Amino acid sequence: MAVDEQPNDDAALGIVFATAGMGLAAARLIARTPGLTSYFERAAVRGREQVGTTAEQLVVVFEPEAERMLQQFLDSPEFDRALERVLTSPKVREALAVQTTTFAGELLSNLRTRLRALDRRCAGLASRGLAFAVDLTLAQVVFLIGSALVGLVAALVGGLRPTWLFEALAATGWFLVVGAYFAFFWTVAGQTPGMRLVHLRVIDHFGEPPRLLRSIVRFAALIVAIIPLFAGLLPILFDTRRRGLQDFVARTFVVPT
Repeated sequence: MAVDEQPNDDAALGIVFATAGMGLAAARLIARTPGLTSYFERAAVRGREQVGTTAEQLVVVFEPEAERMLQQFLDSPEFDRALERVLTSPKVREALAVQTTTFAGELLSNLRTRLRALDRRCAGLASRGLAFAVDLTLAQVVFLIGSALVGLVAALVGGLRPTWLFEALAATGWFLVVGAYFAFFWTVAGQTPGMRLVHLRVIDHFGEPPRLLRSIVRFAALIVAIIPLFAGLLPILFDTRRRGLQDFVARTFVVPT
């Protein structure tokens, strides 16, 4: 029982310390406000006159000695150790994790609500465009990490020559990495991380995630659809099943989850 109560005691102790510190800071700020010092002095005098001789030792305002003792306590090593114990308490970490998760969930929920409103005006292009942007960014990060490793190895062996060969290899590598990214997630999960963010999914005509070959064909058709200024995506605006060129070629569909 004592073990279960320890995290609660730590959390309560942390609240007490934090409240004391904030109270001290507020008292200092108010006491230093121009025009309020004389008011507090008159209030203290009236308070001492009203409480009578039996309560003359009651504290009406913060006295310098009490403030000094509290500040000494806040600066002490014991306070630092207690505060560290509170902040590392499992209960505190759990509360922070729950708060962070709740905030992230609210942000995603608001984002999806706004995207659905935009999708009704542009036939779903808002969600699909955001998902593609997120996935392209993630794939680019993977490519940059791989390029850095390759560049390091090339620097150790004296660099790649000629320059056109290096550029051609870089372009080919980018295409392969990005293509592998999309094909992998479409085949394994039916959705990329970006599509999962906006609750979209790619399926074939059987309602299942496309197979690897179909995913590769879909990515190649997607590149072709993007090259002429995204003209290959215009059919999404008019097709009843919201298919673009890549969906017609690979016989796939993008559906909400």
